[in-house]
Amino acid sequence: MQRPVNQMSHVEILKQQLPSLDWITEDKEIEKLSKDYYWFSPLLKLELDSKRADAVVRPRTREELATVVSECAKTRTPITMRGAGTGNYGQAIPLKGGVVIDMTAMNRIVSVKRGMATVEAGCKLLVLEQAANDAGFEQRTYPSTFRMATVGGLFGGGFGGVGSINFGPIYAPGNVLAINVMTVSESPDIIELTGDECLALAHAYGTNGVIVELTIALAKWQHWNEACVSFQRFADAMRFGAELTASPGILKKQCGVFASSFTKYMPLLKKRIAVDLPYSICLIQDSSESPFRDLVTKHGGQVTHWGSAGSAALAGRYIHEFCWNHTTMHVLRLDSSFTYLQCLLNDPVKQARALYDELNPRVMMHFEFIRNAEGAVACGGLPVLQFESKAQIDRDIATFESHGAFVMNPHVYEVEEGNSRQIDPRQVAAKERFDPLGLLNPGKLRGWNARAHAQRSK
Repeated sequence: MQRPVNQMSHVEILKQQLPSLDWITEDKEIEKLSKDYYWFSPLLKLELDSKRADAVVRPRTREELATVVSECAKTRTPITMRGAGTGNYGQAIPLKGGVVIDMTAMNRIVSVKRGMATVEAGCKLLVLEQAANDAGFEQRTYPSTFRMATVGGLFGGGFGGVGSINFGPIYAPGNVLAINVMTVSESPDIIELTGDECLALAHAYGTNGVIVELTIALAKWQHWNEACVSFQRFADAMRFGAELTASPGILKKQCGVFASSFTKYMPLLKKRIAVDLPYSICLIQDSSESPFRDLVTKHGGQVTHWGSAGSAALAGRYIHEFCWNHTTMHVLRLDSSFTYLQCLLNDPVKQARALYDELNPRVMMHFEFIRNAEGAVACGGLPVLQFESKAQIDRDIATFESHGAFVMNPHVYEVEEGNSRQIDPRQVAAKERFDPLGLLNPGKLRGWNARAHAQRSK
């Protein structure tokens, strides 16, 4: 894609003035590091395929990060922050070129103690999990992409995942305790935010602050068993999931429910699930095996697989890598004509059954039981459907909304569409504070765009 001459010259100036930094120079690598998993959406793929950075740099220290941020501020060069690029909304794709700052070399674990971990933003979740386990703890929640994803990327562009059945999304109060944010200015400063102050930067796609370091709360380590359960009816699976989530005495870390049509897209699970039946994937603590099995029987289910997560680790594949948006990925690998939606159900059993009755089998229902930010039982929905057109996507969104589901549209790259779908004044205020020049991931924060338009209209 052709870039303005003056912008290209800005990037060349940066590279000449900062020759000691780790600049990515190979064209194919720049292309790769300018993209994320946006291709889950045919609409985003069409819109974002041509977008890429003019340069990519990988700072190794705070000092190097501050140097490149300072020079970008001086030259007014757009900045896009990147973790591992496992997001699905085009969060890490630069709309206006400029520099991608890859944070994966800033991956130090500062400390793990007293149920807390302080890490640099580029620390991989798998590395943190191993360090936490060694200290007798585990992460409260992590996505199915935990092998690649970074802590900063999860906070800035993710939701939660495994463990959200207990602790809610990553941005639920108490999960992230503090963050260090670097200002985008000619003389960058580091500002520490604590508690609710952090939430203005959560799931903001790196549009309103450069997150350098995070302190997160951990949970006590427990031994988890992997379980697959098959049911005769999808509604039975949903009722089981809701009761399991609400049962305080049954210790669990994961419960996803899947329509029967998913079974043909999961060949790696064929020995663990019954063909053409709805199924659930769970993680259950040792002491809860008996009451878990009783609950399965109560809802007419059958445990088709039970195994130690420790054994799974040795085998190199975890059962939860067939959950959350990994489910979508497994389907797409076999049939690229599919895409997905994202939604939240606050009355899971009733809403899921109504949606299933109306849209099955064209829309394959997939729900992950969670606690919402207020602690109530809820479901994160990741239904999969064949892509026909934007109009069909819009009709399906309308159908989900007609049953009270809250849809976070994964086919639009604006921050607000992946969150509350409303402009959040806290996010805009944070951008004013940490990125007053508007250089971070420009074009993604609708609230900032509206502010700029209002100022030009005065």
